[in-house]
Amino acid sequence: VTKKEIFIKKSFMTRIKLYALLAGLLLTGVITYAQTVDEIISKNTAAMGGEAALKGIKSQYMEGTMEMQGQTVPIKRWVKQNEAMRLEFEIMGTNNVQVVTPSIGWSLMPIMQQTEPQEMDAQTMKVMKSQLDLRGEFYDYKNRGKKIALLGKDTVNGSMAYKLKVDGEDGTNSIAYVDGTSFLLVKASNNVNVQGQDMEIVTLLSDYKKTPEGIAYPGVTEQTPIGVKINIDKVEMNKPVADSLFAKPH
Repeated sequence: VTKKEIFIKKSFMTRIKLYALLAGLLLTGVITYAQTVDEIISKNTAAMGGEAALKGIKSQYMEGTMEMQGQTVPIKRWVKQNEAMRLEFEIMGTNNVQVVTPSIGWSLMPIMQQTEPQEMDAQTMKVMKSQLDLRGEFYDYKNRGKKIALLGKDTVNGSMAYKLKVDGEDGTNSIAYVDGTSFLLVKASNNVNVQGQDMEIVTLLSDYKKTPEGIAYPGVTEQTPIGVKINIDKVEMNKPVADSLFAKPH
């Protein structure tokens, strides 16, 4: 094996880890971001399916594909509301798994030559934990210690959108853009640390669809500057999810 081949292999493994982290960021938007100013939040909640429907969410199963650098990777995700999340993605003949709960996170990624479960690093776990709340990160935001401020209006994809600043109880902050007509989230900007490098991640959400229960979700989620796109093909709500899916293999 030449030095060049070793370098290429290490570079590829680094990208795979980054894509797994970004998948967590992207999928955060599958259900909703609740918004600021009570009137905007109320309209957003209605657009997402209504308070009763969001409050009634207990679980979710999702499947689709993640596109990156010319590759299309199948992904699946199971979530039990505020309890556990399992993300799977297939690449180069390997099935890779990430699991997170409120207290622990682990991964088993053969693509990175892992032969046994590994403890999830703090940054990845911080990103992935946001997926545990299927009702939306900002649903009931006041009682969850969040502060949201209206910064004004902006334009996203040629349409007016409300620009909102969201500060989390854990010190995180983001900028969210809610479409002025549909009141659905169409863009979000987050500053994150990826593999030791601070960067701004911009997420665009489009092609909203609804489940049979009337809950809206973005069918397409794109992210820059990395260039990752997730297409959601199937979403099922409140179906039984086995606890064994989240158990760490021995």
